[in-house]
Amino acid sequence: MTPVAVVTGASRGIGLATLRRLVSAGYDCVAIGLHAPDVDGRVAFLRHDLADPRGAQAAAAAVTELAAGSGPVSLLVNNAGGADPVAAAELDHARVERDVTLNLTAPMLLCAAVLPGMCAAGEGAVVNVASTAGRRGVRYLPTYSAAKAGLIAYTQSVADEHASSGVRANCVCPGAVATALATAGRAELSRRNGLDPGAYEAAMAARTGLGRLLDADEVAEVVVWLGTGVGRAVNGQTINVCGTASMD
Repeated sequence: MTPVAVVTGASRGIGLATLRRLVSAGYDCVAIGLHAPDVDGRVAFLRHDLADPRGAQAAAAAVTELAAGSGPVSLLVNNAGGADPVAAAELDHARVERDVTLNLTAPMLLCAAVLPGMCAAGEGAVVNVASTAGRRGVRYLPTYSAAKAGLIAYTQSVADEHASSGVRANCVCPGAVATALATAGRAELSRRNGLDPGAYEAAMAARTGLGRLLDADEVAEVVVWLGTGVGRAVNGQTINVCGTASMD
């Protein structure tokens, strides 16, 4: 049976790079998000806004139906995420709900949708894309940092609960990646910190130890390694993909 992978936020950046690697590895893929990915291969697209509580619930229901109809999902990659920079004092309920739903609630609901089938099959993997901001909170990213920290703890909980069933759950924490979404966020962070955008980007690049920002495919490589069986002995772990920017 051809393995099935579900990838969220797969239209660009890390998600798209991950999707392309999985297609090349022979997976039938389901991409969930707002925009259909530009990729050749056996990819089905489900349009759901994972930042909307109703959209997150609908996506989870669709994955549950998928698993019931065509068999268990072999791999779930919760990649969709993000949040606009904001001061903690500027937060309101709507922004908190949207940011937490996208970065934490939706991944938890999608995990709940695939776990029964994985457990019944005796194998499966969940890879949650968190952030180094979830390891150490970042100024002007309060909801994002908090939600990603919660995603890390949730992943550890799932791994501990399901280790004996053959199901693994791990986190990948990217640092400064050269994607359009991340670049826009860093531009706003530099403005709020009173810094020149070019100098801010250069400082982030220097922190990686590589003299540059990371490429999305470098993160996707780790995601796929964790999710496709090569890393069977790795479970409940949080792996930074950020060069030398964070070594804790």
